[in-house]
Amino acid sequence: MKIFALFIAVLLLLLQGTLGFMRAPSNHEQCKEAGGICAAGRCPLPNTRSFGRCQKGVPCCQAVYD
Repeated sequence: MKIFALFIAVLLLLLQGTLGFMRAPSNHEQCKEAGGICAAGRCPLPNTRSFGRCQKGVPCCQAVYD
């Protein structure tokens, strides 16, 4: 039973690097694919937050629903 738990842990560790949603967008296309918008300056208020970059200095913003 212990070997099964070790196998699951190793499998999850290997899969962690392959999951695409784990990384923040780093360009305009990735931002759009993730459901965000590129905003000049700051993310528009209210209910938006920055979760990556479209290009240097331009945040990728996504709506936040509380």
